Amino acid sequence: MPEFELYVEDRQVVTPGELLARGQVIASEGTYTSGDEVYSKVTGLVDIDGRRIRVIPLAGPYRPSPGDFVVGIVEEVKFSSWLIDVRAPLPAILHVSNALEEEVDLIETDLSRYYRPGDVITAVVREVDPVQRVELSLLEDDAPTRLGRLQGGQVVEIDPVKVPRVIGRKGSMIKMLKRVLGCDIVVGANGRIYVRAREEPKKERELLAVRAIREIERRSHLRGLTDWLKANLKRLSRW
Repeated sequence: MPEFELYVEDRQVVTPGELLARGQVIASEGTYTSGDEVYSKVTGLVDIDGRRIRVIPLAGPYRPSPGDFVVGIVEEVKFSSWLIDVRAPLPAILHVSNALEEEVDLIETDLSRYYRPGDVITAVVREVDPVQRVELSLLEDDAPTRLGRLQGGQVVEIDPVKVPRVIGRKGSMIKMLKRVLGCDIVVGANGRIYVRAREEPKKERELLAVRAIREIERRSHLRGLTDWLKANLKRLSRW
């Protein structure tokens, strides 16, 4: 007898309550168990990695969790903090103590000298309280990239649940986009993505990157997406 049985294929679209597997599998996010059976909790894409099975939702809001890497936009400067739009239900709070290593005299200092409304920043979710208030930090040593202000480039927003498809399995999709397009691409867990071209023609590269990201979002339920996109990008990117 096999240790487990799969009733679906990798990248298959499933609906809530659909039987995914039976036996000794690791049920991950987007699933629930009943006895030794694993079912889908949401409408989404099956992702199978060895014994681990999860379902990636096809749509849904950003649900912040501690440790998330996000791309935010400064909304307001307060006396000792900034309010940051991270696409959560409430604006996130970035306290000065979690943003600057230097000591700041708050009586004498206008915090807009550091970050002002409209600035795009990268940050890490430090804490989420029971009513979904988010506290951010710029002082995390294990962040995937430098934290703080992003300059130039373009910002595109996608459905947060499509972020894993933009990144790809083991980073395959995002690595391919960066290599073929010659762009730096920063992907936030909140579905906000920053694109900046490293080479000329910069505007054309950035526009094509945004277009590619939109295509990934639109076609996220299809198989062979990385190969399809790679072929089309090479055809379109005639620098």
